[in-house]
Amino acid sequence: MNLAWANDAMRKLEEEMRCASAADASVMLIGESGVGKRYAANMIHQMSHRRRDPFVVINAADASHLAWSTRPNANDPVADGLLQAAESGTLFIQDIEKFPAAAQVQLLRFMDWATTVGRHVRFTTATGADLFRRVKAGEFRDDLYYRLNVFCFVIPPLRERPEDIPLMFRHYLSLHTRTQVPPLSSAARQRLVEYSWPGNIRELRTVTRKLSAERLPDLIEPEHLPCPIGEWPVTFS
Repeated sequence: MNLAWANDAMRKLEEEMRCASAADASVMLIGESGVGKRYAANMIHQMSHRRRDPFVVINAADASHLAWSTRPNANDPVADGLLQAAESGTLFIQDIEKFPAAAQVQLLRFMDWATTVGRHVRFTTATGADLFRRVKAGEFRDDLYYRLNVFCFVIPPLRERPEDIPLMFRHYLSLHTRTQVPPLSSAARQRLVEYSWPGNIRELRTVTRKLSAERLPDLIEPEHLPCPIGEWPVTFS
């Protein structure tokens, strides 16, 4: 997705990510569920010199059982396979806060092992939790936290950047339909902007997918939007 963000904070964030992409240090992405952390991780990868190399995604909840040992090739061929799969590219770990304490130690050693044997892999992580608070509470290792948190980016939820919502709505609707995307009426646009979007971009994509499954009108009005987006009265100032 290539968007010219309308929101100033998002434009600044993308520029900061572009600068970080030139380095090889670890990146941590923080934000609510559905806010676009995986997209941001892939964007950093695509802007870097690693763009032609693999972008491997794993979920911490699924990967925590692996023996992230100091010699994965000897003790855990699956973990070693992750490094081979992500060789020269990016290993993106989602929901890093779900790593149990034992796995945190192993992941730290695994990162050291990767550096020692010359496996050129960039580690990028994502979390929806306040990981620093968990570090202070002793629930997450501080050495691993600082190792993963060289560059840190907080992605704002959709409700905090309403000017981007109509732009993204039309973008995703265009991906789901083969016809020309109709314009939004003023009332429909206001409904989209005023809705809180608890599911963030993931919810917005679902809405556009549902809308595209029907015959699109010449002008999108509030009644064409699914509940609860189109269900409350609109008042104009």
